Amino acid sequence: MYQKQAANVLSPKAPVPMDDVESSMFRLFVAIGAFWELTDQPEEYRTRLPAFMANRISLDPKYRDYYALAKRVIDGLIAEKGERLAYEFLFTSKPRSAPAPPTTELEYVQYYVANEFIAYRLALGGFATFGATNYRGFFGGANIPGEPAPYRVGEVE
Repeated sequence: MYQKQAANVLSPKAPVPMDDVESSMFRLFVAIGAFWELTDQPEEYRTRLPAFMANRISLDPKYRDYYALAKRVIDGLIAEKGERLAYEFLFTSKPRSAPAPPTTELEYVQYYVANEFIAYRLALGGFATFGATNYRGFFGGANIPGEPAPYRVGEVE
């Protein structure tokens, strides 16, 4: 039913982000919640984010470099604009090359790191904030005919 975990042949056996990069990426993850005014507590996802990043690295080893680049770019934006404005700029500035592939460091960070983290963060914390009733983090698996639903089903009125 489920496939084995996919991995790029060039991926390290145990892809782990560097500690300083991981810490910086968690601050980005927290900033996403603050920017979108999510009501959940990001601390409960502290262990999920490194697993998400390790999965990305195992699928494409370049992600390790993308995360290191993101740390460097975000640190530069914070030094230039201050923390709140740096994250706001990262989340709202329109890439010059859209919809073409990214060409600048900022665009790479937006495309490969920030946008993916935004989607992941909203998937984890946005359900409850925006009123979904099935929210409990991830759903329990695939919705397969004849098998129990992987989520709470509503009552028929």
